[in-house]
Amino acid sequence: MTRQPPPPRVFVDVDVQRDFCEETGALHVKGSPNALFRRLTEHAVARGIPILGSVDSHAWDAWEFASNDTPAPEGDKPGFPDHCVKGTPGWLKVEGTLPPRFRFLPDVPSAPVDAVVRELATGRTHAVYFEKEVYSLFANPLAEGVVRDLVAALGAGTELVVYGVATDYCVRAAALGLARRGYRTTVLTDATAGITEAGVAAALSEMRAAGVSLATSSAVLGAR
Repeated sequence: MTRQPPPPRVFVDVDVQRDFCEETGALHVKGSPNALFRRLTEHAVARGIPILGSVDSHAWDAWEFASNDTPAPEGDKPGFPDHCVKGTPGWLKVEGTLPPRFRFLPDVPSAPVDAVVRELATGRTHAVYFEKEVYSLFANPLAEGVVRDLVAALGAGTELVVYGVATDYCVRAAALGLARRGYRTTVLTDATAGITEAGVAAALSEMRAAGVSLATSSAVLGAR
């Protein structure tokens, strides 16, 4: 009997940036598993697994910052400290989590992305990162088409494997966004970290209810 190959995988790296993941960061998420983020990046590059990621990208006067009076789009200003201002050290990805060949896609209404998808599907590009200003990677208008076309190119049953920070904010938004669009989605619970225990528990429960699978990194890296 011929053994069937495992379904294709895509890694989804959520906001693994210095301001979130390092102790000196402006919005540090306690317990961020940075060594595991690096290992997942290495694993993806070594095995030709495409990486789709998100990066929080703000200007100095972002509406969610407490340091300015820019009005919030819907009147709800969270008052966060300045963080992930594009071009600053805190905006950068954690050392070792940026593969050798990558592209950043700006938060713009439209852009030609067919070539980007082909490069990801064939391994010419290791990763594509969507710049965004709010929680979900789908806040970037380019994400919808890239995810859809990449999954179509890789084949039926493609698994989207999500990790990063924070479990109860951007990881939750990414996983729910994928699952609600019908993608097979798994969150690696040991490769995430959240803001509060209650928030993490609620987010995991919501993700399970939406059909998201929960696993640990050993499911993709093998037993350690």
